Amino acid sequence: MKKKVRLLVCDRVDVAELGLDENFEVDYRPDITREELLRSVGGYDGLVVRSRTRVDREVIETASRLRLIARPGTGLDNVDVKAAESKGVAVVNSPESLVEAVAEHVILLMLALSRRLVLADSSVKAGGWAKDALTGSELNGKTLGIVGLGRIGRRVGEIAGRFGMSIVGYDIVPIAEEILRRLECKLLPLDTLLSSADYVTIHVPLTPETSHLIDSRRLSMMKRAAFLINTSRGGVVEERSLVEALEEAQIAGAALDVFETEPPSGAILSAPNIVLTPHIGGQTFEAQADATKAVGKKIAQFFRKKSTVGEPLSGERR
Repeated sequence: MKKKVRLLVCDRVDVAELGLDENFEVDYRPDITREELLRSVGGYDGLVVRSRTRVDREVIETASRLRLIARPGTGLDNVDVKAAESKGVAVVNSPESLVEAVAEHVILLMLALSRRLVLADSSVKAGGWAKDALTGSELNGKTLGIVGLGRIGRRVGEIAGRFGMSIVGYDIVPIAEEILRRLECKLLPLDTLLSSADYVTIHVPLTPETSHLIDSRRLSMMKRAAFLINTSRGGVVEERSLVEALEEAQIAGAALDVFETEPPSGAILSAPNIVLTPHIGGQTFEAQADATKAVGKKIAQFFRKKSTVGEPLSGERR
């Protein structure tokens, strides 16, 4: 690379962790506004973004020399991938780096729901001692339904199996028999999975087909003692219907790390038997460093014109 590649980092990323050499000129502007981005993007070969910056068709068409959009971690909801492809702009991310962090967070949420951890904590801090009212349940012997058997869904299944849980799964893509045998997982139609599982965890991308995949009809199929966990994308679960299901005790509880609008507002904040976390499934020191390093390698590889940029794109935490 005789001429330096110019990269604009639009969100909070540890630039040193990208590991780029002297062939790259990196401008770090984590608080750049949309207006500033539109004015300056034409001078860059690559963009590095997280979830804050929206790279839509207008940005892409304004970026006359742009060749690559890179997203450390997972999720491409804020990038118009089709618009990028139409302009010959590549898009890379590093979903593989968040697998362990998100999978552990799912298990944490399952345990928090099962043992009523949030209520127990607030009760003691308020001076109470509601021991008899806080009898929980065990994961051992329960059935976990995994909607989406990508990287994270499979890892959740591996960990849950060690808790003595039975695993059932659903996916729209074929899953290798070897993977199913290793997980001791039985594939089921989605509606059957929902009606048979004690816990349901969601790991699918947000697409037109998965938008409100879990709606009032499907919530009504779940056991009254069942728990729903979503760490994929907020729009996969119809929040209005989830609030109604919790208020009417159609299901025992839910845990969300993602929301239709972030940060969330309205009825979801006061729904009964719900645990809410602020989209922190992948927010560990290890995962964030790994995500940045992985996408940095893909950036370097791309601009050195290697034949591949590594892992395929993933619109979810797979």
